[in-house]
Amino acid sequence: MIKGGSARRNTAGFSLIELLIVVAILGLVGLIAIPSISNTFRFSVQSSARELATLIKDASNSAQISGRVHRIVYDLKNQQYWVESTTESTLLKSDESIQKEKEKGHSIFSSNDEDEAKKNGGFHQENSLTKKKRTLAVGVKFEDVITEQSETPITEGLAYTHVFPQGMSEKSLIHLEDTSKNKISLVVGNLLGRCTVEGRYIEAKEYFKR
Repeated sequence: MIKGGSARRNTAGFSLIELLIVVAILGLVGLIAIPSISNTFRFSVQSSARELATLIKDASNSAQISGRVHRIVYDLKNQQYWVESTTESTLLKSDESIQKEKEKGHSIFSSNDEDEAKKNGGFHQENSLTKKKRTLAVGVKFEDVITEQSETPITEGLAYTHVFPQGMSEKSLIHLEDTSKNKISLVVGNLLGRCTVEGRYIEAKEYFKR
């Protein structure tokens, strides 16, 4: 009877030592998982930066080939970006002259595009490069955008980088950040949509005063 009771007590549950071992194992698993998650987000912010840098270069090439002014649009509220385009002549013409060309059948855009372009200062979405607005990877966001037009960091609304048919680009800094506070700077130069990716936050005074 005594031996039977002892056996039942030994199999009734975990001992304190066993519970401590389980807690220690879970703690080790957590320590291993946290750096893995951080590395995943770091990879995401780097991938997003490379994808955006490629699009900026493509927009510059398209501007030179087509002869149209392009701009990359950064939507800091919805964490999206896309490319828009227009023509220098459209930007300079009055509504009256555009209407005359439309009557002659010389309209550059479709009626829907014209409405959109008029609302956006002559620009409409460049479907050859971005048929749909692109969204940053999960856990990645625009921290801010700085351009030659506004060296004060833009942290909300829309920001733009303009590229021109002559091969010139608007110098810009696009800062990306992930949930682990990893920061990436996209540095857009003046010539041929040249864009480099730096693994740190580059200040406006450091870039624009060169």
